[in-house]
Amino acid sequence: MAIVKMSNFSLFAFDSERENLLHELQKFEYVHFTNLDEDETLKNEGLKNVKVPESVVAVDEEITKVKYAIDLLSKYYIKDTGIKAMQKGKESFNFIELEERGSSIDYTPLYNQLRELNTKKEALSQETSKINTSIDELRPWVKLNTSIKNLNSFEQVEVNMGTIPKKLREKLQNDLLGTQYTYFEVISEDKDNLYILVLSSKSESEMVMEILRNSSFSKSKLNLEGKPAEEISELDKRINAIENEAKGYEQEIAELSSNLPKLEVVYDYLMNQKLRIASSENFLMTESVNVIMGYIPSKMVEEFTDTVKKALNNVYYLQVNEVDKDDSNVPILLENSKFAQAFESLTSMYSLPKYNEIDPTPFLAPFYLIFFGMMLADIGYGLALLIGTIVALKSFNLSESQKNFIRFFHYLSYPTIVWGLIYGSFLGGIIPMPALINPSTEYFNILIISIVFGIFHLYFGLGLKAYLYIKEKKYLDALFDVGFWYMALTGGIGFLVSGFVALPDIIKNISLIVMIAGMAGIVATGGRESKSIAGKAVGGLYSLYGISSYVGDFVSYSRLMALGLSGGFIGGAINMIAGMLFDSGIVGIIAGVVVFIGGQFFNIFLSALGAYVHSIRLIFVEFFGKFYEGGGKPFNLFRSEPKYINLK
Repeated sequence: MAIVKMSNFSLFAFDSERENLLHELQKFEYVHFTNLDEDETLKNEGLKNVKVPESVVAVDEEITKVKYAIDLLSKYYIKDTGIKAMQKGKESFNFIELEERGSSIDYTPLYNQLRELNTKKEALSQETSKINTSIDELRPWVKLNTSIKNLNSFEQVEVNMGTIPKKLREKLQNDLLGTQYTYFEVISEDKDNLYILVLSSKSESEMVMEILRNSSFSKSKLNLEGKPAEEISELDKRINAIENEAKGYEQEIAELSSNLPKLEVVYDYLMNQKLRIASSENFLMTESVNVIMGYIPSKMVEEFTDTVKKALNNVYYLQVNEVDKDDSNVPILLENSKFAQAFESLTSMYSLPKYNEIDPTPFLAPFYLIFFGMMLADIGYGLALLIGTIVALKSFNLSESQKNFIRFFHYLSYPTIVWGLIYGSFLGGIIPMPALINPSTEYFNILIISIVFGIFHLYFGLGLKAYLYIKEKKYLDALFDVGFWYMALTGGIGFLVSGFVALPDIIKNISLIVMIAGMAGIVATGGRESKSIAGKAVGGLYSLYGISSYVGDFVSYSRLMALGLSGGFIGGAINMIAGMLFDSGIVGIIAGVVVFIGGQFFNIFLSALGAYVHSIRLIFVEFFGKFYEGGGKPFNLFRSEPKYINLK
């Protein structure tokens, strides 16, 4: 249970064998390529970048086609939902099965058919949009009970149809009073404009146009012959015909939607093919030889060598060496028990360890369980998590990452139940339970327990720091940076406790001596990296000042008490409200059931979210801050993360 030991490799192979080599390495999976494009030393020796095959463009085009078909068919494919969908899950393949299945599916005719149908459907949609625009233009003129053709046929009359702002209506009417042979009518209006018809004699047309321009007139151009209402009716008929035609195309597309699962397999197959081709970007080459470097797990060196030998028919040069433990470029791959794997997401969320560090996952997991359980602390909530996760793990077809996520909450259900038994809490007290610690009266004891957990947690973190020093044979550093802090903190705690609790004077005196000795050691060694005496002194005093942060750390663990009590009190309040409603007759009983169920679901969500976040905070800030730096680079498996299938 640790960081997987790594070896780096240097491989020289003929460029002509690259495709076959990469294909075999992708089956092998556990290879992380180094990007040699960033290695200026090798480039200065005359090596050049490997030209990525043009086939990657062809693969990209195929991926685009398949994604187009998937997105289109997804609108019509009837998928299982709810429990049935989770039980069915994604189809599972190993890599060989994926390649065989993906390469055997001829999706091109299907894509072409879908493209044609959807193009026709989109053309109809565009036509409908244009027609609707025309209808919108005609709608304000629907009350015009004459054809536009008749209006435009007058020889001695000038016809003007258009809009003016509503606020200029009175001005226009007054201006038109000076004309003799002009007719003005408002056909309709909207929020801001008037739609007007103005008929004027040819002799007055110029004067009328000047008046209209002064009223911000905007002319409408209606290219039709009949009455607006008749034209709208005809356009509506055309829209209905288009909709029926489009439904026919949709029906044909829907009938093809059964091909969606096949296309999803092809998509994940092509994504792996693209990754395989594009990985050449990491390599350098001479005229005919590829230079490939990277990392593999040390325990898989023999399997890796056999894979290379099989792919290259013994014509290659391969050198494999164990990596330097202080090499910051080594990619990180974690290997833990099934239990610890469920908590690896927390480590990754913070940062993967460096290669010369330890994997903190197995050490954070027990503390996280305790903290989460103490903050949620309810038998009913714990049973809900337990039963729900067991059903999910037994009944649903889940990917490995989904299983780990469910296992995470499955493991958390146990401490939740245990702390619920300790507090005597079942769904906020709906069922009276005997309690080892009564949260409503013994909250001070819970606070003490919380801080004691915090002290042990921090001491454990310091212990891990000492272990890392001792592992590197830095024994004095372990004494200076951990031993003296143990003395200062333990002595300080003992001295403070003796002020509140009647303890023998010898314990108080010993605690004081130990605390002073520890502080003196911190001051004397805290600035040891500085070269000057003044620098050492200032550095030592600054290190001792860090003891104030420990006070804040200890107080931070009081959240274990606060969240545990708040969840219980909220649950109790929900039960109280539901109980009062139960006494109000049938309607009250129904309302009480709704309040109880809804309130308890809300409380478990809120309490679990708070426990999840604050437990992470205690791990990341208080615990990791004592020994863990992180910053490792993830080991990139030579596989594309599947989107539609489970890849075993």
